[in-house]
Amino acid sequence: MTKTVSIRMANVLALAVLGTHPFAAGAVPPGTPAPSDPVFTALLTDGTNVSGRIRQFGPSGEVALLPSERPERVITLKSLVKLTRDSSTSLFSPEGSLILLPEGDRLYRTVLGAATETMLEVQSYSLGNVAIPLESLLGLVLTRPADPDEFDALLWRVRTEPRTSEVVWLANGDRLTGGFLGLTDKQVKFQAANGQIALDRPGIVALGFDPGLAIYPKPEGDFLELTMADGSRLGVTNPRIEQGQVVASTRFGATIRLALGELVRVNARTASVSYLSDREATASQYVGYVGPTRPYRRDTTVDGHPLRLAGQTYDRGLGCQSRTLLAYRLAPGDRRFQALVGLDDGAGPLGSVVFRVLIDGRERYASPPMSVRDVPQFIDIDVAGAKSLILATEFGERGEVRDHADWVEARLIR
Repeated sequence: MTKTVSIRMANVLALAVLGTHPFAAGAVPPGTPAPSDPVFTALLTDGTNVSGRIRQFGPSGEVALLPSERPERVITLKSLVKLTRDSSTSLFSPEGSLILLPEGDRLYRTVLGAATETMLEVQSYSLGNVAIPLESLLGLVLTRPADPDEFDALLWRVRTEPRTSEVVWLANGDRLTGGFLGLTDKQVKFQAANGQIALDRPGIVALGFDPGLAIYPKPEGDFLELTMADGSRLGVTNPRIEQGQVVASTRFGATIRLALGELVRVNARTASVSYLSDREATASQYVGYVGPTRPYRRDTTVDGHPLRLAGQTYDRGLGCQSRTLLAYRLAPGDRRFQALVGLDDGAGPLGSVVFRVLIDGRERYASPPMSVRDVPQFIDIDVAGAKSLILATEFGERGEVRDHADWVEARLIR
């Protein structure tokens, strides 16, 4: 018997004597979260919160949450808005390539492998090796601009620019249209107007696919969106926890395994939660203070940057400038309006706005003048039986001076 095996057996025997061996009487049952597992806070549709470690995702997506001093809490998906960890766990890294998928899904911090006519091989920091169908891609960012504003503008362009073919953005500022033919570790093969060409990968900033051809089926029923520490996000179904990993099926058909410690946010996508940024406002009105007005934007600030409040970045919401009025029709079954409001972190020290909510023409909420120094305010208003909702972003104390206001995760609870 070797010395290593003897030491291993001695350790097992000692653990059993102490009653801590996994097979000893009274041991922690399988599936119980470890003390090192992250603590998540669940925001429920009624506006309440409960914190604990995730023990399991059920067959219908329900979450078994284990608080530290209370019995296990099973939360149905229809009563869940989201699960979040402390913002300090967000470790977004600019390293590697970025993969953009429809509806805000993405993989950051990746190494792009070879691409055939149908599939792209990817090595993800969070997920390991993943194969993604080309028909699911919206774009690839091969070289990230160092300037944050240029980076945000590039993501916005790749995601939203109308196009009916593939587009390549080159580092020298040129832009080519045509058809994507393949990818190697050194080159991108492309069908340009003057024939087939091979482009060196270091000279390519981004590649955009024809959004009209993208196939990214939304699950028929409820599903989850998983956000990872590196900034990646994927919609998934059939989630479960196995040995400290989240195992799930993606919208593009792959099975992924994600270490629970890499998970920072889980959003429930159900009929119970309807985000206003998923639809256009029924009506909008803008009143300028001195200069020109800017229309509201969905899921970005009014100037096209990610929504950021108090150091936290959010995927969904409405970006507005004073003075903006947005009207929405309410439907039977709408019960509550909820949102987190405040001045975006990028607004600067002079911005000041007042947030107002009107239900059927009656004011139901009005904030004091808010600057970037003020703590974001959570709004939760009963709208049962009402027919209209108006969100007003008003001038604060200094007119319109970078009044970049965010209605983060503005939603109707149904």
